[in-house]
Amino acid sequence: MKKKPVIFVVGTTASGKSDWALKLAQEFRGVIVNCDSVQVYKHLDIGAAKPTAQERALVPHYLFDYVLPPQEMTAGVYSRDFHDCLRSLSDDAPVFVVGGTGFYFMAIEKGMYPVTTIPEKIQADVAAEIAQPGGAEKLHQELMTIDPEYGAKIHVTDPYRIGRAIELIRTQGKSVTQIQKEFSEKQTPFPYPLLKVGPAWDREKLRLRIQQRTQKMLQLGLVDEVRGLLDQGLVSWAPMSSVGYKETQKYLAGQMNENELFEEVVKNTSQLAKRQRTWFQRDQDIHWCDGESGFVQVRELVEKFLRS
Repeated sequence: MKKKPVIFVVGTTASGKSDWALKLAQEFRGVIVNCDSVQVYKHLDIGAAKPTAQERALVPHYLFDYVLPPQEMTAGVYSRDFHDCLRSLSDDAPVFVVGGTGFYFMAIEKGMYPVTTIPEKIQADVAAEIAQPGGAEKLHQELMTIDPEYGAKIHVTDPYRIGRAIELIRTQGKSVTQIQKEFSEKQTPFPYPLLKVGPAWDREKLRLRIQQRTQKMLQLGLVDEVRGLLDQGLVSWAPMSSVGYKETQKYLAGQMNENELFEEVVKNTSQLAKRQRTWFQRDQDIHWCDGESGFVQVRELVEKFLRS
């Protein structure tokens, strides 16, 4: 049976991976599938750095803009949606999977334990605990006590993943590490031929790109986009805590001026890029090509992969 070739185009935020994926998909008559945890959401456009309508018209794009408020995405649900999507696509067109959410890439390649239904009471209890002053830190300490291995992978400033881990532990009565270990014993290999590529940047050059992109987002109307979402009552919607959106809410609340907003978004985006770099560098199968001059090299890698 013929199997569709899949190319992961990974990397940090503002690295130009979406531009590479678009050029490659055009040249090799492929399709693009999103693997960014914010770009799945409807109404989050400027701050999510989504491809424009014009770019999306050039080649077919999938798994963008399909999660409506107040729904929230998880890696398990995304993995199911991804594999459903790939099964529906023609085997003739190469699939370029582009994004910076390493956890989602891991879920689709290595598999994800089945989506667990969390009882409403546990959800409500965890949400109430996180909402307390210092609540996320307290739950992170609880997580480190029960499951230090998994707790070490989650930053103390990531209340969503902390809460999700505690919910799983309280629902299943076992650590997330144990749940993942049991699942890994039943894992099946990724079902398609796979190549992984990504643009690599010097830290200072990437910071400059982050500054330029932040400026562009503000010029395109990020503040108005966030104001519109708040007007819809979406202040507690999970993606509103992502970089760009959370800082703009503080600006709209009068907690910072425009210059401080710019600096805060740049700083937090740079920190996000650092975490993404750390995540992806653990994967020895990724072919890193220079972000500035490496497109010719990545094109050759893709061409050779598709021929084989």
